[in-house]
Amino acid sequence: MNLIKKKKLNASLKNLDLTGIIEQDISGLEKVKTIIFSKKDILSKGKHKLKNVENRSTVSKKTVIEIATQLAKLWESPYAKTLNKKLNEPLEKKKFLVTKKTKQGISVVDEAGKKLQLGNYSFVQEYVKTNDDTSLFLLKNNILIGKFTFKEKLNKKAIKLAQALNSYGNLVYLDSEFENSNSMLPFDRAYVSMNNEEQKNIISKLSAKAKTALITTNDNLTGIADYDFLISESNNSELSGNHININFNNLLLIEKLFFISKKAQIQSGYALLFLVLILICILILLTVIFIPF
Repeated sequence: MNLIKKKKLNASLKNLDLTGIIEQDISGLEKVKTIIFSKKDILSKGKHKLKNVENRSTVSKKTVIEIATQLAKLWESPYAKTLNKKLNEPLEKKKFLVTKKTKQGISVVDEAGKKLQLGNYSFVQEYVKTNDDTSLFLLKNNILIGKFTFKEKLNKKAIKLAQALNSYGNLVYLDSEFENSNSMLPFDRAYVSMNNEEQKNIISKLSAKAKTALITTNDNLTGIADYDFLISESNNSELSGNHININFNNLLLIEKLFFISKKAQIQSGYALLFLVLILICILILLTVIFIPF
């Protein structure tokens, strides 16, 4: 059966003209049950568009954007650049005392002694009643003064790939940032606000339950995480697991690799069944010929 499967895989790879990928690289890919996407640089382009800004009536929209921009820069948030662009003028330099800084948000005290907070819902939920599609909340002395909704610019090819792979197993994505809800992402589970070590632990736990394939551009993950298959652009031959090296400009070819692996498995199964049936027929024929009635 393995010989039949090998021939089927080699023939399919030759038809796809995938230079550098051989049968051994993808053999067993059909057994993968969990497909993990490292979101950065694959699903997301790392860019955001400011979709909506809401401000308290006593505070101008310009003021809430300015304060949010200052805090986002202190927080080192990916939203800082987008907010600054929306402000469209030089940012006034102000001094802040940072009292708390986490992955979820930042809390500071300004020169006038006012407490300012910028973060996602989990960071401000003590003071904000409703969790809607808002990406960031801005509070002054624990009172909500601004809400910001961002739309993440996604890689359309990667989304199409994820949708295609949805039929091959459970889809999981990892993200170092906090989650931005997006209906285009067809994932069964998301792990967000995680550093490399935390992402590695999640990958190891998922791999212990089922065969996994990790799709990533994060070189910090490829050498430390436990996985069965690694799909990346890296050409490091010392990486663990089966390594499929592919140019991510051709992301949609990844689905074809899963397809031909599954197809080869099915075809080799049918071929084996056909051989078994032939042997049974031969045995029956021999029995009829040589056993007298």
